[in-house]
Amino acid sequence: MRHHIGALVLMVAAACSGDHPAKDGTPPSESRASAGWRDPSPHTVRRVMVAPGVSLEVLDWGGRGEPLLFLAGLGNTAHVFDDFAPQFTDGYHVLAITRRGFGASSQTASGYDIESRVRDLLEVLDSLGLQTVDLVGHSIAGDELTGFAARHPERVRRLVYLDAAYDHSTRSGASRPPLPAMTAADSASPAAVLAYASLLGQPLPEADLRATVVFGPNGRPVRDVTPGSTFGEIMKGLEHPPYSRVRAPALAFYSEYESPKAALSQKWWSSIDSSARKQTIESLAFMAVWSAKERKRFRAEVKSGTAIELPAANHFIWVTNGEQVVREMRAFLKRS
Repeated sequence: MRHHIGALVLMVAAACSGDHPAKDGTPPSESRASAGWRDPSPHTVRRVMVAPGVSLEVLDWGGRGEPLLFLAGLGNTAHVFDDFAPQFTDGYHVLAITRRGFGASSQTASGYDIESRVRDLLEVLDSLGLQTVDLVGHSIAGDELTGFAARHPERVRRLVYLDAAYDHSTRSGASRPPLPAMTAADSASPAAVLAYASLLGQPLPEADLRATVVFGPNGRPVRDVTPGSTFGEIMKGLEHPPYSRVRAPALAFYSEYESPKAALSQKWWSSIDSSARKQTIESLAFMAVWSAKERKRFRAEVKSGTAIELPAANHFIWVTNGEQVVREMRAFLKRS
């Protein structure tokens, strides 16, 4: 749970774009540059009904073996794993879900609390005929991993938390590192926004950006696909993770947030003044203490849990520490 790039690019969208939603709420037309764009990731896309009138986007990369299912963090979609997930198709049938309210999945007024998100996940598994799965979740998806494993232990083989095994309800009060100024040039096109995202330590697949941000005909961002109220509903529906009820073997990766280098790119650090640097150090100090507390909680309460600390890693750990994450995941999934 960090800055979401979709919200960030809109800091200048109003000034940079003349494209606005119609009065009836119809989104502005897609960028002409997007018309011929195709997601290069080798997956198929399907929609799975989880409730009357509610469907979720499911990506399927294929592969042979037991199902390995990825869940994205807050603000992202299944496409955030476009480059990462296919690395496991040699031994698993790899899939990912975009939770309701985000990307191509249905937007609803409710259904964002843990009980509802767990129920959505169960409906997807039942619809696809998946009796048991290995679950991999990033950030706030850790709540879904823990909640699902606690409520439906017979459906889970193993859990992998990608900087996700936290009690997110206890993080209130943390300040966020100040952002480098976003210029009009930074929002001139999807490619420019991606470059800005990389500066923020979020080198996202282009498909995830296009799934979360509406771009106007001039190629500039106009608004988030997901309304802010949805983020608020998710935060209101948090629960303390019921770790003691998790029976499945679990592997949790943690970013240590030990220094600005661990969370910010060098270019970001160089672009902010002394006051912003002080705020950044204070923010990271809070995060370091919080993360250490959560690692201790995980180790104490998850009976078959293993925690791995990743120094000099940011929140998107499979990007900053990709080789280690893949190696540790493969070993864990194979031996457990």
